[in-house]
Amino acid sequence: MNPLIAWDSFSLSFWLAALATAKVFAVGLAGFGLVRLGILRERGLRALGQLVALLTMPCLVIYRFATSFDPAAIPGWWVFALIGFAITIFGMALGKILAWRYNNEETTMLMGFQNAGYFVLPMLAALLPNQEYVKASLLLFVLVIPFNSTLWFMGSVLLLRKPGWNPSTIFTPPFVATLFSLIVYGLGHPWIHQFDNSFIVQILFGSRAAAFGSAASVGAMQQIGDLTIPLAMLVLGGSIAANVQGKIEFKRAVAATTIMKLVIMPLFGYVFLRFAMGAPTPENAAIYVLLMLQFCAPPGTNLTIFSQQYGYKMRLIPAVCLASYILCLLTVPFFVALVLR
Repeated sequence: MNPLIAWDSFSLSFWLAALATAKVFAVGLAGFGLVRLGILRERGLRALGQLVALLTMPCLVIYRFATSFDPAAIPGWWVFALIGFAITIFGMALGKILAWRYNNEETTMLMGFQNAGYFVLPMLAALLPNQEYVKASLLLFVLVIPFNSTLWFMGSVLLLRKPGWNPSTIFTPPFVATLFSLIVYGLGHPWIHQFDNSFIVQILFGSRAAAFGSAASVGAMQQIGDLTIPLAMLVLGGSIAANVQGKIEFKRAVAATTIMKLVIMPLFGYVFLRFAMGAPTPENAAIYVLLMLQFCAPPGTNLTIFSQQYGYKMRLIPAVCLASYILCLLTVPFFVALVLR
């Protein structure tokens, strides 16, 4: 059944979004259990975080651009990069209010950097029919460019207290992969695709059509990149288990940040979408879903990966993530269904 047929039904829309949210939550719960059972320890968590940041994530970025990105097919695609930047700035501004109140810049990072890709992507796949999903996923990848290019830099400045220009905090593997892909598969399109049937390209990216008498295949970059979502969610769940022991500290800060992230920010997003874009139509419903998910998504798994990679001692991130990923089972379906009524 095409989910868009029933966008006027709040209850069905809520159920579809709740099911998609629960699937993502279940993977993080597995990581939580591995740590609580003592199977996965802190050193293993850090290794998994580095694996995602240094290998699987860059492979996913390059693979997606190489196989799906066509700038001519999406006029004005670059506008979504600006929208992504605006959402990040807006979230950080809300988080800064909490940072002043609780003297902890983790709130700024938690508000400014949502799970923009690895939570939203499977949600789009579950909520949209295939044709709309392809379009929305491409726009998503453009939208998260500012996210990938600024998280490590802002984390270094706000959490590690290392102000000033440091190329390593911006030119991270995910950002370099994104920049490389934009140049090669954006500016170089369609010239670069004349090599799609070459031996090296088929090893890296597979073939989308039959080649040399064989069926379509999956390349090495996709096989590695597809590990990103489950590994990142395992790291998130494991980090929550490792850092939330016994009673949760800073309860007021955790509660305030969670409410601000999952209720206040989505309300602003809902008002923006309704007043700036009007009522949704079948033609732009996928765009509404994509943007609403960005406003109401829980904190990004990359915050945990960043902290694990640099040995940052988290105080709020694990507890806020735990509360957010539980509460989002209700809030995300609610706002997705609400914006499409």
